[in-house]
Amino acid sequence: MSFSISTFFVFLLLLLLLGGIIILIVLFRKSAKQPEKQLDKPDELAETKAKTIQLKLFHKEKETSRQFLLPLQIQAMERLILYLERIQPQSLVKRNLPQSGNLRSFHLALLQNIREEFEHNLAQQLYVSEKTWQLISTAREELIKQINLAVSNLPENASAEQLASILLTLEISVTQKAIQEIKLEFSNL
Repeated sequence: MSFSISTFFVFLLLLLLLGGIIILIVLFRKSAKQPEKQLDKPDELAETKAKTIQLKLFHKEKETSRQFLLPLQIQAMERLILYLERIQPQSLVKRNLPQSGNLRSFHLALLQNIREEFEHNLAQQLYVSEKTWQLISTAREELIKQINLAVSNLPENASAEQLASILLTLEISVTQKAIQEIKLEFSNL
């Protein structure tokens, strides 16, 4: 019986020793992992600070860009509205009506004026939406089409005054729609 009690105590002592070793190993592993986490935290902190600085710089750059672009956008919208007003049939007739009354030269002058005004404002498309620019282009094309149609419906011996009187009655609705779109875009700046 003493043998079995002493074996039991030895076995119990071995279990305690083994348990102590396991506890020491677990504690050692935890302490070994903690410094790694502590090393990660400064890296994570530095990374977070770097991202915050990048975001602040990006925001500041975007704001600076907006401050620079806003006046250009406003100027472009002003110029495009002026273009649309200048190609209204009534404005075109006033600026291009020749003294001689020659229909052909008046017709060509109207078309040339519309094209020159458009080409002069081509770069403004950078500052307006695609929809707005498309409406402006459509207004130009519609006006040219209406002028050519009016000329084709006149007799060959018609005068410039006859074409002018027809053009003065034209209303190009796309032009007003384009102006409204520019105003809407301006209000959303």
